[in-house]
Amino acid sequence: MDFGFTIDMIDRAVPGLWRYHRALPVQLSKAVTFHEGMTPLTAFPLDDREVYLKHDHLFQTGSYKDRGATVLVSHIQTLGIRNVVEDSSGNAGCAIAAYCAKANIACEIFVPEKTAPAKLSQLKLYGAFIRKIPGSREETASAAQIAAKDTYYASHCWNPFFYHGTKTFAYEVWEQLDGRAPDVLVLPVGNGTLLLGAIIGFSELLLGGAIQKLPRIIGVQSAACNPLERMFQYPG
Repeated sequence: MDFGFTIDMIDRAVPGLWRYHRALPVQLSKAVTFHEGMTPLTAFPLDDREVYLKHDHLFQTGSYKDRGATVLVSHIQTLGIRNVVEDSSGNAGCAIAAYCAKANIACEIFVPEKTAPAKLSQLKLYGAFIRKIPGSREETASAAQIAAKDTYYASHCWNPFFYHGTKTFAYEVWEQLDGRAPDVLVLPVGNGTLLLGAIIGFSELLLGGAIQKLPRIIGVQSAACNPLERMFQYPG
């Protein structure tokens, strides 16, 4: 990683996360955007200390996945691609579908057969074609990858442009803390798209001299779905 982010890269005339367009791999003029980003960072008392909560649930589709979707779909549009596939059990698929609708790109979302009805309704609202796949989440991903042989795979897990979107989480936290990185950052981890994006973003801030050290980053998983935690508990 050889890119450093500095404060003079912020374009304060631009709303939302595209204020960081000088650090993103898509030109601002090509952005597919709902003016997302700069979600509130609020103080919250916890026991005898104060912590900060980042309210990415306020994004247009309801999750931080909009960060990755706006950059990835903007890139897809610059390539002139008109059809994409993605696999998701919920939030990522909704984000990709919403931004594809904005860009008039046909979107097919592969979902596990037991996906929550509310997420299916949200996907339909955005005009996505839904393909339900029996079996595990991994089987859903495999089906999407097979379909991607004939079209573009707009994967939130594998496409690096998605991570260029999620890294803006770090930029925003740093800016909202008046040019400081938090001492400790606690993040939910599914496929790790927010955690990896935060690592990229804070590493770029460090390389640019905007911060002096990386925060300690802690990933948290639900006890009902904790493959990373199990790997630490039972290595090998």
